[in-house]
Amino acid sequence: MRRFLTLVCLLSLAIPAGISISGCTRNPGANYCNGLGYGLKITDVDAIALSPQTGGLSMAFGQTRQISAPSATTCKGTSAAVPSFNYATTNNQLVDISPGGAICAGTWNRNTGGGIGNYTICTPPSPLPSTNGLPFSSAYISVSASGVTSNPVQVFVHAPVTALSLVGPSQCLSQGQMWQTPLDVQAYYATGNPANPQGLLCAPNSSTVPECLNAIGALNFFVGTSSVATINNTTNQITANLPGTTLITASVAGTSSSAGYFTTCPPASISVTLESGGTSGQINQGATPQNLVTNVIDTQGNPLTGLSLDYQSTDQIDITAGTGGSVNAAFPGVASIYAVCQPPSCNSAPINILGQSGTGLAITSNPVQITTPGTASQYLWFAAPGQSQYFVPIELLTGTVGTSVRMPYVPNSAVMDKGGNNLYFGSSHELMVYTALTNSLSKQDTSVPGVVLAVAPDNSQILINDPVRQFLYLYSTSGGVIASFGGMGAAAAWTPDAKTLYVTDSAALGGNHTDAVYVYNANTGWSTFTQPCTGSVTCSHSANGGQSLAITVPSVGAYFSGASTVSHTWCPTGTVGGILANGTTVNSILSAYYPQADAVTAPTSLLAATTDGNHILGASLAGSTISISDISVSIPATACPWTESAANKAANSQPETEPHAGDTLNLLTTKGKLAATLPVSQVTVDSATNLNQIVVSPSSSLAFLTYSGDTAGAPLPYYLPDATTLPSGGHCTLASGGTGALCYLTLTDSTPATITGPVAGAFSPDNKLFFVSTAGDNKIHYLDLTGATPVDKQQITPNLPACASSDQGCANPPSGPSVIPATVIAVRPRSTT
Repeated sequence: MRRFLTLVCLLSLAIPAGISISGCTRNPGANYCNGLGYGLKITDVDAIALSPQTGGLSMAFGQTRQISAPSATTCKGTSAAVPSFNYATTNNQLVDISPGGAICAGTWNRNTGGGIGNYTICTPPSPLPSTNGLPFSSAYISVSASGVTSNPVQVFVHAPVTALSLVGPSQCLSQGQMWQTPLDVQAYYATGNPANPQGLLCAPNSSTVPECLNAIGALNFFVGTSSVATINNTTNQITANLPGTTLITASVAGTSSSAGYFTTCPPASISVTLESGGTSGQINQGATPQNLVTNVIDTQGNPLTGLSLDYQSTDQIDITAGTGGSVNAAFPGVASIYAVCQPPSCNSAPINILGQSGTGLAITSNPVQITTPGTASQYLWFAAPGQSQYFVPIELLTGTVGTSVRMPYVPNSAVMDKGGNNLYFGSSHELMVYTALTNSLSKQDTSVPGVVLAVAPDNSQILINDPVRQFLYLYSTSGGVIASFGGMGAAAAWTPDAKTLYVTDSAALGGNHTDAVYVYNANTGWSTFTQPCTGSVTCSHSANGGQSLAITVPSVGAYFSGASTVSHTWCPTGTVGGILANGTTVNSILSAYYPQADAVTAPTSLLAATTDGNHILGASLAGSTISISDISVSIPATACPWTESAANKAANSQPETEPHAGDTLNLLTTKGKLAATLPVSQVTVDSATNLNQIVVSPSSSLAFLTYSGDTAGAPLPYYLPDATTLPSGGHCTLASGGTGALCYLTLTDSTPATITGPVAGAFSPDNKLFFVSTAGDNKIHYLDLTGATPVDKQQITPNLPACASSDQGCANPPSGPSVIPATVIAVRPRSTT
């Protein structure tokens, strides 16, 4: 019994105690990585990562850099706390490292004394390492803490790289293509030997030097123009994007260097059609815009998409072309539309290698002829720079001559922008800008006195010639001179995309004028040529600056008047420059931008281009004869041609598909041929004292010649370029070649014998009317063009007041009448509703 009671007591005491102990006991294995209660704890350092884990580091002799902070982690992958790291190197004579992780490509100073801190001076290795005679070697650095050592990082130590030459595609790549081989370089160093200062340090596929990955470590590559190409930073593979050439920069040993160039193949041809597939058609006024179909093929025969093409219209008020080739007809008219791939927005290239691989040059399409039928009313403005301080507006819908507008000064020039929004008047005192539809003075700028020669088609800038300072100013319409160039100008014209400006001058104007041609392009800057107008040709210019150049259609260049009529086009000539495979540079880049590309034996002093791109019309006054010249032109729509050099031909197994360094760029020849020259026998030297204009109709079917004279009864000559038979009811002569007819019209007036010359004219954009100002009667004649021959159906008297000698800027005050004829006519369409 006693034993039983004793057992009960023991049990009653033991059970609660056991429960209590069980409830408070922890699992000691949870604090350890293996979960068994011993070994590495979960808060201990398990691994240390030192960057870069691949590729290594590249350092030049004596160069320093700070190692990236090591990353210590636990066995659970979380960050581990490390009080301090210990750095180590496998060769402290080649790669030394401080306690704080500062790397020296050589040896750090220690215990230098004199107040110089330790690890502040890096001395290059001595002696320098030499691997098979080349100055490079490598060592490994690592870091440790808590008994754990990081991955080793290879440090490539080498002579400073003095030049890098890209080893990559030798030909351009088509859009979307990837160069499968990673980009690589040939690296050069200074040998110290005057006889051979540059030594090859490393290069791919060489039997004499190692690959750069094994000598100087991995390189990083960067593309200069991301729209041309992209580089995969992991694989160093490059992919072609949009046409053009871009600089490739390589980075090694903490420094960057230009390594070479990469090219995405440029366009070889641009074809533009209407949606119907034709190259001519009709778009009704106010109809849904029609999209042009554009096909672009590169030099490898592959299609190109996504290009920033400039779609250009020869009639930007009536028929406009949007950035994507969308054609909109706002008013009745006729226009040619074409597309241009033009640098720098398309097919760009660095200026020093312009032309290499065919990039940096413009390529144009065929023109598409658009007709918008109908009739529009017109706003008109009449002025006489140098002879009147007024301009007179008129709205054709009402037919009422508006109130004369007096300007602050007598203008010396007047030009309306292509959109018909602003009238720009130059003077010797200031630039005067009037808003066209309100006839109100919107701006005066005394900082740019001079002659307004031209307005950019996008109305972003104007060209002003200051004859006193003898400078040409590119002036932003938003305010301020953009660029200036020393010279004088008589006439100027922009290409429809507003990217290229042609300026011509003539010594016949006297003073500081010279026989010169200037070309300005945003991509190539200014170019200058000499184009004399000599011999039996009288270089004449109208009161508004002359018309002695004509932009070709498409705008690949311009023709210039002279003893011979010559053209300059955008394809440069000369040796293609660039960096060659051995790292040397071709110094003779290009000998000429916008070189002469055609010369036709046709003396001219006035020129005009038809919008269909088939004719350059010229006029000249020589001796007792005025002549009309019809130059039939063929404008090539192609990439700039080139000739492969003998060295490149020997090095290539196949003919080149694009020019390379050492090749020669050739002319893009405009093929002009004199189709006809017809003397205007009805206009004698007694009546014609100066030729003023050749005014071509928007449809290219008709051109009028205006001139100044001093004999009453002067007729109005006009030319029909494509006529094969004589029009009925007109005084016409057929060209000897069978195509082209020269006619003249006697203008109607109550006293027609008083007309001494048709001095200025302008077509209505709908091609229904021609407005001509006549001297003698000082009227404006409206010519109806809807019939077989022009008909003078109406006349108005603008009563343009003549300036007086007391008016500032009055160049030639008349001694007789108080009104004078308009020498400038500006036209803008308006709706008839």
